[in-house]
Amino acid sequence: MNVLLVNPHTDMSNRAITLPLGLLSIASYLGAHGHKVRLYDRSVESVSLDEVNASFRADIVGVSLISYKTLDDSVFVSEYYKRLGVPVVWGGPMASALPRAVFANDCVDAISMGEGEETWLDLANAYEKGKPDLSIIKGLALRDGKGGYFLTPERDFMDLSTLPETDWSLVQVEKYFQSSYGCKRMLYLYCAKGCPFSCVFCFNKEFHRSCYRKRPLEAVLKEIRYLVENHNMDGVYFADELWCRNSREMHEVCDALSSLHLNFVWGCQTRIGIFNREDFEYMFRSGCRWVFFGVESGSKKVLEAMNKRIAYDKIESTFSACKEAGVVAIGSFIVGFPGETEDDIRQTVDLIERLDTTLINLNFFIVMPGSDIYYRLVSEGLYPEITDLRMLKEEDFMLLLEHNYSEVPALDLKVIHSWYMWRSFTSNNISVGEEKTSFTKKVISDALHSIFGGNLKGFILSTWYAAKEFLLIAWYSHAHPKIIKKYGIKKNRKK
Repeated sequence: MNVLLVNPHTDMSNRAITLPLGLLSIASYLGAHGHKVRLYDRSVESVSLDEVNASFRADIVGVSLISYKTLDDSVFVSEYYKRLGVPVVWGGPMASALPRAVFANDCVDAISMGEGEETWLDLANAYEKGKPDLSIIKGLALRDGKGGYFLTPERDFMDLSTLPETDWSLVQVEKYFQSSYGCKRMLYLYCAKGCPFSCVFCFNKEFHRSCYRKRPLEAVLKEIRYLVENHNMDGVYFADELWCRNSREMHEVCDALSSLHLNFVWGCQTRIGIFNREDFEYMFRSGCRWVFFGVESGSKKVLEAMNKRIAYDKIESTFSACKEAGVVAIGSFIVGFPGETEDDIRQTVDLIERLDTTLINLNFFIVMPGSDIYYRLVSEGLYPEITDLRMLKEEDFMLLLEHNYSEVPALDLKVIHSWYMWRSFTSNNISVGEEKTSFTKKVISDALHSIFGGNLKGFILSTWYAAKEFLLIAWYSHAHPKIIKKYGIKKNRKK
């Protein structure tokens, strides 16, 4: 059975291109079970659909819908193969959250809901035998013939230890390298899936059912060794929603990474309150050079509304502990949350100004389909139910902030967001152990890599979007000094 799995091109994004880990896992799983698979990543490959079709005659096509920004290309690819009579199945977090909106596109035959390895194996096996009855396959959304859809029985999570080795021949590894703190050839990998927490703005509760599952550590180590020795990888960003739940798990992973005796550094995303200074020092000795923390707000009231459940009294000490250990701490915040007031924003600004970092990732609150807050706002009539994915594409958050559910003026949110984006971009001499690095150089390096590593169309669109966003950030961050003063933002911050 010939299975084509497609990672569509992303419109209007200045983010560096990352490995399509979900598709790569499904492709490796299918290949290990005897199917022929082509992973076609349109973000990095310049070959056309005609060229792909000429060299690989697909019997079934899968398209991964991670974001509404891939919608146009997802439809383009799907319509191409539907004209050839090839069945098309979509998957990914966005598709799983919005099946009705996905089926608004006639080019989609079915949706793989949630985790896809076993579902795709059942699909490939069924199509190999002839025209299948998809309703007996678990984990699908199917059209009901009446303009609606129905779900087949939910599939249990698979045992991650049964996954085969990743088939790295399916992707052009060098196309995905990024720079980061202390490395220039970094890749995203993962140690675990899911998160045991249930923040109301996150899709984790629905997509991963708030379930945390670890991969066998031996499999992770084997991947790292292969990529370092065969592709000169020098950095890993563990893409886990939560990297290690406690110090015991952290020591186990760090000891294993150290045992490789390979020249690479790494970073991760973890939670406030799990680790202390001694833990960060232990992580540093095993190669950790950066940690991303989802703090989200400086207001206890807003954090409670988010169901964030972090140790508020440990936020500042955690950032200081990272710095003392030589690890770069990156703080993520959200502004514009429903019900958030100007006083809540001042508390967030006050916390940011006290933190021992200049690297702040401050974002607007955006309603994420599949999250608790999405269903609440829809039920209250405050947000439209997404019945067509193009409803999401119509929004331009930097220019419009059409859906502002806070009590803070949209202009204020844009100025605050832009100021901290600008400050992070212009942060130089960030300490990474005993070395200094520059966030600006990292951004420029990633941009240059996208020029030479991606396709021409992607480069042009990404460059246009990045230039537009940069100009907007520069304008909002410098043209409204009264708003900067209103919230107590310090322009000349020294640490």
